[in-house]
Amino acid sequence: MHCLDCSGLGAQVAAVGVCAQCRAAVCPVHSEVFEQFLTYTKPVSRPVATEPPVRRLLCGNCAAAHRAHAACCPQTASAIRTS
Repeated sequence: MHCLDCSGLGAQVAAVGVCAQCRAAVCPVHSEVFEQFLTYTKPVSRPVATEPPVRRLLCGNCAAAHRAHAACCPQTASAIRTS
């Protein structure tokens, strides 16, 4: 499998994973690893993050979208963070 972004640039670079959001194949250059905290709900509908966080691989486009969402909506962006 080859990186989708590299293929668009005319190169064939082996993919190291698949974006967790859009499922595009990505190489090390076109991917970012984030931490995602899994949550459970305590009484009174209070979400609580569990430790340790899980790794989440995202392509550059999806990573940019997550950062943009975190900038405009910080109260809902705490579940995913850049590591």
